[in-house]
Amino acid sequence: MAQLKTLCMATAFALAGGTAFAETDLEAALNSGAERLNADQIADLLIGNTVTATSGEKRFRFFYDPNNVVSGELTNGGWSGAGAFAITDTDKVCVSMTADNGRYRCMTVLRVGDSIQKFNADGKRTFELHSFVPSTGL
Repeated sequence: MAQLKTLCMATAFALAGGTAFAETDLEAALNSGAERLNADQIADLLIGNTVTATSGEKRFRFFYDPNNVVSGELTNGGWSGAGAFAITDTDKVCVSMTADNGRYRCMTVLRVGDSIQKFNADGKRTFELHSFVPSTGL
């Protein structure tokens, strides 16, 4: 019985320890030397620009209007939308598209080598940003 109890405790510690070592995409990028962008850097990249971005195999264009309106489209069609965005004093960009029903999704923005990437609240990489073109809309 004592051996079974010891085995159960060892298994529980091993399982708990295994999850403690799981690293998010955000943590992995930061641990590899990525630079966390601050609010001013994020604003310089986004506001007044049309941004081309990818998420997996999908390619998007987003326009970040100086009036805190964001519009976006899937480049090969099939989706377009609009909403609001904000850049916080805690160095995040938050977006609420119409389909979000007022809920904002806040993302951390990193420079990973030559790439700009967004990460969600769970630390998962959501978008890679490719170009920033001054614009007045999509």
